[in-house]
Amino acid sequence: MTALGLVLLVPVLMWAAQSAALAVSGRRAVPQLGGRDLPPSAQSALRVATNVGLLAVIASFPLLTGRAPLDYYVSLFPAARAGDALLGLAAAVLFLALLYLAWLATGQVSFEVRHPGRRLVPRLLALVPTAVLVALVEELLFRGVVLAGLAADLGRWPALLVGSLVFAAAHYVRRVKRYWTFPGHVALGVLFSAGYLLTDALWLSCGLHAGGVLMLLGARPFVRYHGPGWLVGASIYPYAGSVGVAALLALAGTLAFQLGGNP
Repeated sequence: MTALGLVLLVPVLMWAAQSAALAVSGRRAVPQLGGRDLPPSAQSALRVATNVGLLAVIASFPLLTGRAPLDYYVSLFPAARAGDALLGLAAAVLFLALLYLAWLATGQVSFEVRHPGRRLVPRLLALVPTAVLVALVEELLFRGVVLAGLAADLGRWPALLVGSLVFAAAHYVRRVKRYWTFPGHVALGVLFSAGYLLTDALWLSCGLHAGGVLMLLGARPFVRYHGPGWLVGASIYPYAGSVGVAALLALAGTLAFQLGGNP
């Protein structure tokens, strides 16, 4: 349970950094992490602690299990499976494109330019690097460390379930606007975990993750949701509605069938 223990230390580090920054500002520590009511110094400290904590987990896990970090992570990207990244990218883009088209056709969403050009252009230019960076860091952490560690300790099926819950819970450590979107993150975790376990590599899950981020952030400045949240989700969580959750699980099953195996 080395991987799980390391990940659980990250919120402790985040809270300590936030509390220290609040103390310097003359404010009391609070139990919750994040929130718009935090002073800028505490928000910055929390952001730095989060990034440092995640990178520390990624770097230290191989060392604690007796492996060199570079050798360990290179082994998760075998050249023979590099094409899986394109498969995952295409699957995620197609999945979300069909979802948006179905909702557009039924009046559940509409598309319009919601931001002026000075805000929109920088966002669009940052889409690809943001998608690649988010996918790489989160897949190294949640699949390369957490899921791989759980699979070694618990077996592959239990690891998929526990790893998906850990992935989902991590998105709610900090205070967020919505908590009813949790099942959508669990389903997303199942998809990414299946991508790793089906191939014993990170190419497929990275492609799926990057494609999802690319589509969600790309659509965000244009899409307006009109349908109920339980059906279509909300904001950048269109997979949080019932249709999105079902589609994510169906996509995971399709990949398992296509790849000729199961986790």
